[in-house]
Amino acid sequence: MSNETTKKNFLLQISYFIKKKIKLFIFLGCFLLISLITFLFFQNLAEKNNIIIAEQYIYASTLEKQKKINESKAVLESIINKDHPFYSPLALYFIIDKNFEKDTSKVIYFFNKILKNSSIDEEKLNLITIKKAIYLINLDNEELIVKTLNPIINSNSGWRNIAINLIAEYFLSKNQNVKAEEYLQLLKNKTNK
Repeated sequence: MSNETTKKNFLLQISYFIKKKIKLFIFLGCFLLISLITFLFFQNLAEKNNIIIAEQYIYASTLEKQKKINESKAVLESIINKDHPFYSPLALYFIIDKNFEKDTSKVIYFFNKILKNSSIDEEKLNLITIKKAIYLINLDNEELIVKTLNPIINSNSGWRNIAINLIAEYFLSKNQNVKAEEYLQLLKNKTNK
């Protein structure tokens, strides 16, 4: 009997607790429901935004094939300015590949804008930095190349060895063997540890 009484007391206590806290349960339920609806809304909005930007990229590519370079370039610049983690860098690479922008400072500005995008993970940012350095190598701007690659070289990034080899090859191409050897020594020191 005591077991049955204990069960009844327990059920009464639960019932009393629920009745006493009903407003809290309703509030929590409404809060969770509103949170779920908000999350789904923003998820759907992000998907639609991705589709729109993808369509714009395809449109820019179509314009380029139709030899409408200025229109294509304008669409690509618009994509860069939207700070999309995938399509903004892709749009910049398209502009560089097709040589749409003659103003190198504008291209460097676009690289810097993309590199400030916090929604791109660090290793992808390091890859974009490597691509920026390759662009700078074509401009032959030693100071900016070193400044661009040093953060990767001084890190534990997966792109570190490529950055070191890239800058060493640059210095070797300029017959600056001492500088090249300094960077290659960094590579050797890291592998010997």
